[in-house]
Amino acid sequence: MSESAVVCNICGSVYTLPEDEVYGNLPRALLCSHIFCTTCLRALESPQNVITCTECEIETSLGEDGVDGLEVDSRIVGLIYTARMNTKKGPSGGRSKSRMAKSPASTAAVDTEEIAELKRDRFKVLDEALMKATENLNKLDSLYQTLVNGIPAQLRKERSRIIREIDVAVDKAKSILLKRRSVLMSKLSAVDLLFSAGQKECKRIEERVKELRTAIQKARHVRQVPSLGTYCNLDEILETLHLPVDVESYDMSSLSLHSGLRCSLQVDSLTECFKNFLKIINDDDDVILEEVTVEPFQYQVKSEESGKRVEVWDNLSLGATGSDNAKLKKKSPQKEFPERKAESRKLLADVIDHTDACAEMVETGQPRHRERHWMHRKQRRLQVDKSSTSHPKLVHYVMVSHIENPGNFHVRYMMEHKSAHRLTQKINTFCTEESSLFTFSDEIKTDSLLFVWWKMDTWCRGKVTELFQKGCIQNVPKCLASEVSRVCFFFLDHGFSKGLTIPSDKGLCKLNECVRKPDGVALAEMNAWIPMAIKCSLKDIIPSDLVRGWSTEASDEMRSLLGSKAVEMHVFGDEGGTLLVDLKKAPMVSIREHLVFMELARFYCPMAAPGSSKPLLFYPPVHPKKDVEVNAVLSHVNTPSDFYVQLVENMEYLLLHSKLQDCYGPLAADDEFQIYCPSLSQACVARYDQEWYRAQVTGFPGGRMVDVRYVDFGYKKTLSVKDLRQIKDEFFALPEMGVRCTLADVSSLEDVWSDEACKELKGLVENKLVTVVAKKLVPVTSPVPVCLFEISDDGTGASIGELLVRKGLAVSSKQALDIDLPSLETTVWDPPFEEELHVELTSPSPDSEELKPTLTLPTCLNDIRVRVTHVTSPGNICVQLLQFDCHLNRIHDILKNLYSKSEPQEMEWEGEMFCAANNTGVWERGQVCSVSSSSVAEVLRCDFGNIVNLSVNNLRPLRPDLIGSYLLECNLSGIRPAGGRSTWTATACETISQFLTGATAIMTVKDPTVMPVLIFLFCSNRAGQNISIADFLISEGLALKERKDASLSQNAFSEECVLNGENTESKRTETPPQTPPTPSPRFNPPPERVKTHAYSPPDMPPRGHALMSISAISDQGVIYAMTHEAVCEFDRLRERLQQHIKTLPRQKNYNWKGVLGCAVMGTDMYWYRGHVMEVIGGHVKVRYVDQGLVESIPVCHVYPVVLCEDVAQLCIPCQINGVISIGKGWQLDAVMFMKELLLGRSVNVHIMEHPEDPCGCVTVEITVDGMVLSKILVHHQYATYDPRLQKPRGVCGQASHP
Repeated sequence: MSESAVVCNICGSVYTLPEDEVYGNLPRALLCSHIFCTTCLRALESPQNVITCTECEIETSLGEDGVDGLEVDSRIVGLIYTARMNTKKGPSGGRSKSRMAKSPASTAAVDTEEIAELKRDRFKVLDEALMKATENLNKLDSLYQTLVNGIPAQLRKERSRIIREIDVAVDKAKSILLKRRSVLMSKLSAVDLLFSAGQKECKRIEERVKELRTAIQKARHVRQVPSLGTYCNLDEILETLHLPVDVESYDMSSLSLHSGLRCSLQVDSLTECFKNFLKIINDDDDVILEEVTVEPFQYQVKSEESGKRVEVWDNLSLGATGSDNAKLKKKSPQKEFPERKAESRKLLADVIDHTDACAEMVETGQPRHRERHWMHRKQRRLQVDKSSTSHPKLVHYVMVSHIENPGNFHVRYMMEHKSAHRLTQKINTFCTEESSLFTFSDEIKTDSLLFVWWKMDTWCRGKVTELFQKGCIQNVPKCLASEVSRVCFFFLDHGFSKGLTIPSDKGLCKLNECVRKPDGVALAEMNAWIPMAIKCSLKDIIPSDLVRGWSTEASDEMRSLLGSKAVEMHVFGDEGGTLLVDLKKAPMVSIREHLVFMELARFYCPMAAPGSSKPLLFYPPVHPKKDVEVNAVLSHVNTPSDFYVQLVENMEYLLLHSKLQDCYGPLAADDEFQIYCPSLSQACVARYDQEWYRAQVTGFPGGRMVDVRYVDFGYKKTLSVKDLRQIKDEFFALPEMGVRCTLADVSSLEDVWSDEACKELKGLVENKLVTVVAKKLVPVTSPVPVCLFEISDDGTGASIGELLVRKGLAVSSKQALDIDLPSLETTVWDPPFEEELHVELTSPSPDSEELKPTLTLPTCLNDIRVRVTHVTSPGNICVQLLQFDCHLNRIHDILKNLYSKSEPQEMEWEGEMFCAANNTGVWERGQVCSVSSSSVAEVLRCDFGNIVNLSVNNLRPLRPDLIGSYLLECNLSGIRPAGGRSTWTATACETISQFLTGATAIMTVKDPTVMPVLIFLFCSNRAGQNISIADFLISEGLALKERKDASLSQNAFSEECVLNGENTESKRTETPPQTPPTPSPRFNPPPERVKTHAYSPPDMPPRGHALMSISAISDQGVIYAMTHEAVCEFDRLRERLQQHIKTLPRQKNYNWKGVLGCAVMGTDMYWYRGHVMEVIGGHVKVRYVDQGLVESIPVCHVYPVVLCEDVAQLCIPCQINGVISIGKGWQLDAVMFMKELLLGRSVNVHIMEHPEDPCGCVTVEITVDGMVLSKILVHHQYATYDPRLQKPRGVCGQASHP
């Protein structure tokens, strides 16, 4: 790691980690990707919250967090952290020798100890070897980094020294020695060969590191899995790990090599020979200008001055110990093989290209941008050989310079902005000279480089693409400048083309006004600068209409979206010199997805939606508490079973609404928060009646429109995408204000609510304040059952539900939830009044018994009368024994006398501390669970079982003699949770809590030794008979009977016989033989007749092209497809289905002959809609109507009921146009081929013809990756063409199959 990587380029301070004491030296990245420390960035921050980069002068806008909001460079932080961890690693400890087992091997136990000892010794040896290997690896890494970093530095230093001497000499005769200078510069390639020995050492170290890493990996695997030691040579691995690193064996002399070359100006020889007046000589003054010997390659260069003379150069063999004896000498010309000659020329061209680039950097004083240009060109050349992938390889910030269409545009890197400005200044300087003007003798050629006037006195580089001569209709390859009538240029630094017409009467004068020629110096300078404009194309998108190609609207939409701002470019690959990219405008608006959403383009192949990027959603609404009156207004009414209320107690929404209007203001087309490509369920801000409200995207009807739901009111609307804005994070603080509700006490007269009922409800609650009482606690995704009451002056408001019932628009649905046996009346949990009176009369006097602070079970554990105080689940029920009521009353009286007049004490309450708590004016015994920072404690009521929140001022220390509890925690015996679950469902817990809390019951203790105590609990019904709570839960489908093990009964029988001292064998002999009883005849009730209708047929999309997802393919070759809207609707439908059936229905014997539509429980335990096809034994063959899949499902998982009838079938059955299967039907291999090709993919479907039967198959033509499916099947001989079945393509304009 170099020092420059961890220090700031401005102040030179070292970056620090976030956990250091100095927080201001974090490395942060600007928009242009330059990195500086936090202290320098705060100094550069302007009052307008803008930072101008000191490197490229690009401005970066800051957010609300200022400099702290800029992204921290994780790469530098990782380097610092890695370096710190390496320095903290201490040296390896001493090597411990393995010990032999000394214990005797006489017994199996001794052998086991010996094996364990050997394993521990092996682990210890491996640990020591790993520590030694880590030390060796660190040394090798240090040597490798020293060589890798040192060789380029020394090479650059040596090159720079020689280049400076050459430039000093060339400056004295620059006008006549420019060409000679390029020849001299080419000889510097021999300097690279001086460091060949160092590069060989680097390769040696790389091989050693690779070998050591392999051994370390094997040792770690053996360390984790000892059995792997038998599959590898452990001794060889240990030898490799222990092999020390000999630093002296590696040649480091390459870091101090000198080529001995220098440049000398021979002024006296200028008049004698042009070739000998400037030479490159070594320290021994030997001339090495003409020939250089290079092994194992030979370079053959033809001198420009000699014309015919051929000079051959090679290098002396350079030893590995130094370069003092390495000299360059002259050789005579010799012949070469053609293969070696071509290879040498190619290698020499690459070396000269790199050398000229480095020379230009020194001469122009611009090493940074030239090196970056050369690296970009190298990277682009390397990327040509790599295949394009779906993930970007490079990310840059660019500015689009010219857009022809989405498949052809040019960009410029933002980091090269400063270099481009310097290039423009150079070109303007060249164009001001008289030598740049055309004369009558000058000639213009095609593909030549010229300077073209663009705008605002700016000259640009242009390449001649077409040239027209006066009097000629066709273009010519070259002509005189005075004869040019029209010339077309391609601007290399901007990417667009422009044509200039030269009037015949003005001629050369007009040409010089807009075009200039470069002289020799300017041409050499311009050839060193690569073109600034880079040709790009958006990856994997094609025009929406392949016949017409890219439309003007697509190009205009792309220009208006990008503008002249910096965008983020993701590079996927290179194809034919064009970068395949995707442009993303902040905040991360993909240009490709936007054009597809605007229906101006479509993806060439299916694009997988990113699974890790879920949209940020609003917090769910806060439901009102159960049985608590709150004031609210109805914000939107769909039906009496579906409406939204907004609680008026929370006034924060008014402030939120005001901030929304201030933040987004009036509608503007160039708003920075504009959404271009919304996604499903995306949170946003939507416009409604000239104001902005929080909303959520719910669907895409097409035509650049979106369906949104205003989350604070509940109503839905279809808007244009131009009316959406991105939402700021601060507006996520408040949850959704619209609470979805349903009337709990009424139901509709028919299956759906009538329009009169909906209008009547709107008239009763419109612009009025109502009282809302929640009757049940439900999940946040379900509507809250509520009762609505009008608010009147006398406080006696009428019920909205009762008003609807009186007017005949609804019926009352209040029904007491009773527990019935087959022959009994509805169950009541409270005992009869006579029994309560009997209990009170037989209760002992409080003074007649001694006070017992703790509960003790009576000797008789049967028929104990209890009171249920708190219920969590059937496995956790808290009860009080009625016979201890007198003791509980005495405890309350004592606590009241002790603490009613006491003052709060200053003490630190902690968990598990017992206390006296004042709960709603009554002093009770409690135990502190936790204490919050706001002086509020969670207290467990020791005598009741529930937890309450009390202020610490209501707590007092409890006397030790009063510590105890009259509470008994119980668990219902003989039942287990239903549905195959290990825990009780929320429905079971809520049901038993609703009916048992506060009720009196009769308890029989089964096992008092376990906690909670296993019991049988009984409550009396209206008939006066006791009903088992366990049986009630089983009858409601909320519990199942606990399985009994047959072995338990046998063991109990044998134990009983042993305790009684009886012989089972004697009993068997004494028992007289008896005839087996005749079983009574079984009577199977006839199956229940059920009849259901089929689901509605699917909605057919219009004819034409559509992007559809293939969900299933039947054995008959029917293809089931779903549109994008159907896929979104399927997700919502599945959530609705789970709300309809929350538990598994009771299994019955049904007659399936009249059943068409049904509900199916899938393998994922979710409910789906199905269609019964046939009954096979105990299974039902069902087709999922929303997906098309066909499965044979057990009868217990199919329920004959039609759900969500308002939603039609979502999948569309399709048949391929113009082909028939080979044989009587589609073969199995053909169906498997189509499944492998189509399932789960989004394909282009051309709907040809709708069927006459709404449930029939649609005739379609499917295109997969640009190929027609019918042609693919015919090509693989799975089908054949049938002209009778072919339908005309119509709108496509293409011929049908022959």
